[in-house]
Amino acid sequence: MTSQEAVSQSAQRLKAEDLPIGETLELGSYTVTEEEIIAFAQQWDPQYFHVDREAAAASDFGGIIASGIHTVAIFQRLCVENFFSRFDIIAGRKVSELQFKRPVFPGAVLRGEVLINSVTPAGPGRAAFTSTGTLVDDRGRLMFSIENDSLIRTRGETPAEPNA
Repeated sequence: MTSQEAVSQSAQRLKAEDLPIGETLELGSYTVTEEEIIAFAQQWDPQYFHVDREAAAASDFGGIIASGIHTVAIFQRLCVENFFSRFDIIAGRKVSELQFKRPVFPGAVLRGEVLINSVTPAGPGRAAFTSTGTLVDDRGRLMFSIENDSLIRTRGETPAEPNA
């Protein structure tokens, strides 16, 4: 992609003024497989309960579970595909809260949501927004939650007025 194409795509994305404060955005779902859990963990978090079926079976979990970092990556992918790709996001600034509520086992179907908490001016042409993200399993149980602070472009050089 050329820099001109990137600028064109940026112009087409929604801005800070379009963030729906107080609304929950659906991120879709993702099914976690045992093969994926093991492959991810072998690369990034090779603890026995992520990579060794026999040892994991004798663990407190009773079987293979996804790494917490893998769970974060799944949430991030759902965000990119179903939220960030529609908005003119500049960058993440801070994760203020990250909680792994339950272990993620193979076969789990994780559904993501993001609640837009606030939008505030953050300098010319940009705004900060805070959000709370969650993953729930196919039984409706909260598996993961995260609170983020990110930057997004506004329509003009003046700070964004929140769309409350």
